[in-house]
Amino acid sequence: MATAKHLRRNRIKKGIRNKISGTAERPRLAVYKSNTAIYAQVINDLA
Repeated sequence: MATAKHLRRNRIKKGIRNKISGTAERPRLAVYKSNTAIYAQVINDLA
């Protein structure tokens, strides 16, 4: 039972990751918020 759940979860994760990869036209934005500041970085996954 746990194996089937694990395989299903991995399949879902892979599909989500493929959808959110950044390109030159539309890079992805990663945001980190700490107690003192907000950091943002733009990521192009093709480079």
